[in-house]
Amino acid sequence: MNQREKEAYLREYSVLKSQGKPFFPYAVAKDGLMGCLVILIIIGLSIIFGAELGPKANAATTTYTPRPEWYFFFLFELLRVIKPPDFVGFATIGVPTLAMILLFLLPFYDRGPERHPLRRPIATTTGPPGAASVTRCTTTGCAPTAAPPVSVTVNPKATVAAIASAFDICENIMPAG
Repeated sequence: MNQREKEAYLREYSVLKSQGKPFFPYAVAKDGLMGCLVILIIIGLSIIFGAELGPKANAATTTYTPRPEWYFFFLFELLRVIKPPDFVGFATIGVPTLAMILLFLLPFYDRGPERHPLRRPIATTTGPPGAASVTRCTTTGCAPTAAPPVSVTVNPKATVAAIASAFDICENIMPAG
């Protein structure tokens, strides 16, 4: 954007701003009214059509294989892949927590002005492999399995050690300062 385009934009913005209405209460009231309307429509539809219920649960059956909801297939497959019982706690609690922390911190450690993927090495090197691993675990986690149930005991010391080593790896990748 050159200087002439910037000045034209600022002139147009000031004209529109002088003609417009303030955000509060006009836009807030309109958004609040539409939000209430959507909620009332959802409540009305749920009253009219009801919730879809499956067959009644039978506690006496032994043929039922419990399956998680689709959004837990990733963790379901991750538990199937993790073989040592000492790492189960890290896999179920540490991996999702670490992923959420990294996603939360993404705007702080990838602060470059560039948006082209080739000029964003952090996003380009971590994003596609991460998305591919979650997609792979989700698609393989939804496949039915005939594996027998496994009893697992969690070793808290090994879980803490695994989390500490993961943070050490992160500190080596992203040095402070």
